[in-house]
Amino acid sequence: MSEPKVTAQEVRASAEVHRELGPEYGDAVVESFLARIEKQIDARVDERLAAVDGRPRRSRRPTDPVRLSKYRFALTGAAAGGVVVGVPLTLIAANALSRIGDGGRGLVLLWVVLLVVYGLAAYRLRRR
Repeated sequence: MSEPKVTAQEVRASAEVHRELGPEYGDAVVESFLARIEKQIDARVDERLAAVDGRPRRSRRPTDPVRLSKYRFALTGAAAGGVVVGVPLTLIAANALSRIGDGGRGLVLLWVVLLVVYGLAAYRLRRR
């Protein structure tokens, strides 16, 4: 375990701080104390699960909501830009290819690949 165990002295100190600070800060003291206990419980559960599997568990980092919203915004912009620029270019290329006789199979393949890439990115950034 990376965190030291919560001792009886820490419990008493937290209770004393809770009394001294009063109701304005009391909730924050309790939440902080409970967060430490929760970390210890999580570490113990991970240790026990690792003992069952025989391999250590990697704890998942909490996702930063600001960073996630930036990625979502960038993905939305990329998708919109791809449509705004891609549709006219596809029409121009399809016109040119129809004169050659290709039929535009390469364009269809390109759009399918783009849809798969955007779909996978959207799936990874889905709302939780």
